[in-house]
Amino acid sequence: MFFVYAIMSVSSKRIYIGHTKNPNERLAYHNAGYVKSTAKDAPWKLLALEQTTSRSEARWIERQLKKSKGKRTKWIELNRVER
Repeated sequence: MFFVYAIMSVSSKRIYIGHTKNPNERLAYHNAGYVKSTAKDAPWKLLALEQTTSRSEARWIERQLKKSKGKRTKWIELNRVER
């Protein structure tokens, strides 16, 4: 089981899309500065999450979201994590 996730920087409001097996652990990595592309915009909060059945499906969804801002916005609204 894999997850596609969207996180948002608390400081810059930048949104990052990725996929992982463990969303809580991955968010901790982003906030600890271990991920080079997100290190300088920490802290991050989980914005949206979608469960998939395979890594290939998660990667396909991630690629589609990164290609289209419209799809990304719609996906975030459909999969938003309750606050």
